[in-house]
Amino acid sequence: MRSRLIDVLAAFNNVYSGWIWWNLFLAFIPLVLSFLLFRRKAIAQPWLWGFCGIVGFIGAIGFFPRYRHIVRAVGNVTQSVLAGEFSAQVTVFWLFSLCIIASMLSIWLYKRQRSFRTFLWWMGLVAFIAFLPNAPYLLTDVIHLIRGTSSGQIPVWVIAIVFIPLHATAILLGFEAYVISLLNQGYYLKQRGAERWIVPAELIMHSMSAIGIFLGRFIRLNSWDLVVDPGSVLVVAVNTLTARRPVAVIIVTFGILTVLYWIMKQITLGLRLRIRYARKGIHVLE
Repeated sequence: MRSRLIDVLAAFNNVYSGWIWWNLFLAFIPLVLSFLLFRRKAIAQPWLWGFCGIVGFIGAIGFFPRYRHIVRAVGNVTQSVLAGEFSAQVTVFWLFSLCIIASMLSIWLYKRQRSFRTFLWWMGLVAFIAFLPNAPYLLTDVIHLIRGTSSGQIPVWVIAIVFIPLHATAILLGFEAYVISLLNQGYYLKQRGAERWIVPAELIMHSMSAIGIFLGRFIRLNSWDLVVDPGSVLVVAVNTLTARRPVAVIIVTFGILTVLYWIMKQITLGLRLRIRYARKGIHVLE
């Protein structure tokens, strides 16, 4: 029993290194933002704070294996600033400004009572769009399962009862976060008399998520790069997306997202309707 437990722990340390927790954390960020921006009154504040705490805990677990790289990167930037490099100074100033904006945004989102949109609301919307591709991005993380289990060093029983269920759960949670985020967006549009824009808005988000997934999986960009170096991200994105092969991959990804989203949307709405029936004492077959 002890040797089997050691096999499981060794596999997690060597193969995963916290990636699955970190990716789930990134997938839940747009979900939280969708409730704050689009359906603020749909969830009680204690539940919202509790969910934010859970998301933060997941992020902390995923961050732990990466802290050495981050500390090294921070040290390099600090040395560059002290050496008088202009680009490093601009980066630090940009990050400092974003921290102030993020703090103001957090306070405003939790305390706002007015219905009209402000500059900070639009900043929150930009963050929502930037982080949304992280949710369906987990669909591509099956690559980690293939790479991690193809070496033959992990016992088959560990793959069968640990890794495959873990991947399936992570992918399902990430994509469900994507579905609920877009449902909240659709609810917001419906409440403002723009119901006809729900499907077009979903298709736009699918296309943007397909682009984000390609840039993240093949170019290895992430949402944080938009914060740290937005200019380079824009240049890389334009250069990449003007090629024929990336466009083909993005179109296929868009189709997959559209089909999977429609299926999961029906399941999610069906479960919600069944829960509502159960609360009213109505049998689902009536």
